[in-house]
Amino acid sequence: MDLLRREHTASINEVVEAEREWIKKRRQNAGKEKGSPEKDAMGVALSGGGIRSATFNLGLLQALEGSNILKRIDYLSTVSGGGYIGSTFTWLKSIRPDIFPFGTKRKHHSGVGGKVLYWLRCRGRYLIPGDGLNEWALAAAILTGTLVNLVVLVPVFLLTFWGLSQEIFKFSSPLEALASSLSLPLTYSDGFAVVFGLGLLALAFFLLFVFIFAIETSISHLRSFVKQRKMRSKAGQALMWSVVLIVIGTLPLGHAYAVAHLGNLIEEAMSAISLSGLMALFAGWRGKKGGNEIRGWRSFVLSLGLTLLIYGLFLWFYHLVNCQVDWPGSLGFWIMIGASVFFAIFTDINHVSMHRYYRNRLMEAYMPHEIEVDLPSEERPVAEIENKDYPGVSQREADQFLLGKIPITDAPYHIINTNVQLIGSSDPRLCGRGGDNFILSPKHCGAESLGYAPTETYMKGIVNLATAMAISGAAVNPNTYATRSRPLSFIMTLLNVRLGYWIQNPRYCSRLYRTVSRPWWYTYMFREMMGKGLNENSRQVHLSDGGHFENLGLYELVRRRCSYIVISDASADPDWTFSDLAKAIELVRVDFGAKVTLDTSEILPDKESKRSPKAFAFGDLEYDDGTTGKILYIKTTVIDKLSEDIYGYHRLNPKFPDETTIDQFFDEQQFEAYRELGFLLGRRACEGMKTAGWNVLFETEG
Repeated sequence: MDLLRREHTASINEVVEAEREWIKKRRQNAGKEKGSPEKDAMGVALSGGGIRSATFNLGLLQALEGSNILKRIDYLSTVSGGGYIGSTFTWLKSIRPDIFPFGTKRKHHSGVGGKVLYWLRCRGRYLIPGDGLNEWALAAAILTGTLVNLVVLVPVFLLTFWGLSQEIFKFSSPLEALASSLSLPLTYSDGFAVVFGLGLLALAFFLLFVFIFAIETSISHLRSFVKQRKMRSKAGQALMWSVVLIVIGTLPLGHAYAVAHLGNLIEEAMSAISLSGLMALFAGWRGKKGGNEIRGWRSFVLSLGLTLLIYGLFLWFYHLVNCQVDWPGSLGFWIMIGASVFFAIFTDINHVSMHRYYRNRLMEAYMPHEIEVDLPSEERPVAEIENKDYPGVSQREADQFLLGKIPITDAPYHIINTNVQLIGSSDPRLCGRGGDNFILSPKHCGAESLGYAPTETYMKGIVNLATAMAISGAAVNPNTYATRSRPLSFIMTLLNVRLGYWIQNPRYCSRLYRTVSRPWWYTYMFREMMGKGLNENSRQVHLSDGGHFENLGLYELVRRRCSYIVISDASADPDWTFSDLAKAIELVRVDFGAKVTLDTSEILPDKESKRSPKAFAFGDLEYDDGTTGKILYIKTTVIDKLSEDIYGYHRLNPKFPDETTIDQFFDEQQFEAYRELGFLLGRRACEGMKTAGWNVLFETEG
């Protein structure tokens, strides 16, 4: 049977219907049974932004609970850092549904809320939490991923270069004559000469296409748009391959020239090429503003620098296989090949890369376990309660807590947003965006472009909350909107600088997982490196940070036609561009025909005081069928009448609350500044709901 046979996947309508049945039961548990999810669903979107977003949104969740709104929320849509704290909430509510885990009042300090906050606060430096996991452990994890990846991939390049260096014909090639004219002792009758010849052939095809195109312009029935488009496409491909093949084919010529003119300075020559690459790299990066993509001339210079670095690397490979080692006669050659094959077969890409280290640290920090607290009740005062564990589970249970086993409590239905990379898709929309929104949730996993599979059976039901949380926060990755440059993606993949995750495509039958238990290292790493095969038809697809598609979490809430949506935007936006909001509004208009009307002018800070008049704005939402909804947009900013410790931290750290997302190492003061800011701004926003037409949220049942 064909392994790639498509199985029946759920449509988005079936997915939403299953979620609404869940929500009806959730409302019963919350004592909020009025209305119906089809007409009055409420969702909260927690944006990306790493630990900054997680901590700010922790305060926001406290404010929503303190205002008696949290039990009215049906959907929790999280992205990246927002998913850290969203997963904490889902996890703890799954273990103890009767308790709000974070507390909302000062009297909760000595109870559950205080203990959970203490746990989170002490783990603000979650990547290096201590107890043996320090800066050296982090560096070791990074180097481990890089070294294993190099052991697997570099021998493939060396073996290829060695094979191309072997003589395969006796007659002289054009390059041999060129080498002779340059006084280079080079016999050019090997595979590189063939590659060079193929490059010349591709160039000849390009020139042929140019000639044909010029002739066609004089023939009316050949001047059609379709014919010209095809001709342009073929000419572009021929030109690209001619350049690539000619550059690779002339590597021996470049190497011989450096040896002939620099002698023993060949290493210095190749180092100079790499140095020029680094200089161009620096020039491309210089002047980049935080949070923005590198564009224009800087993008060109950056790509040029990385291309020179890659060329220098290829020269080193050629030098090694032709000048340094007796290939394949040396024992080292076969050890290297054996190690490459061994690691490729017996190790897992997803576990060797930094993804697993990142995932485990997030699980330790944001899925609390074995916390000793006093749990008083009306019948038993605190003095009569013995210490007991909350939530009463082990670290192993937290590690293996499955998405498909999340119980229905009074907590919102949790949608964890990721991006499935589809830069190789034949669909111009998916190719242009670079991907599609891929959800991981208790009922279904998948994307509209791939279909949706039931979570309980997808990947044999092994997808767990910790892994889903980490995938959603996999910000560092090749082939994203910020790293679409092919040389950059090549270098990042080679060095294993990536947090992404290869996972089974939901559109193919579940028996595939039993046959292919993990991604085949050579196939999928070279797909990332070359940017080929990243499409909706691959049996394994690559997931990265949800912010690579849409960073607020609004997209899926609009897809579900929520009537009330609260957006918490804790992304880094020091220039106040509201770029994430703008992108989300554009996406929901294009994909769902939904119109968002929102004025953010009152959130903009005063240039002198750096304080905003307000931290939130109310807006309206109109769907394509004429139904309407309401939006509350909350932005991380500093306003008047906050706690003095927030102002104190702001004075010491003027970039607050837009400190770089690179900073994932929060101390106690920094943690509390963001948490308290989220709590106070959230409380102000909840008060504003009462006068903005959101009164239904405060009505009691009955």
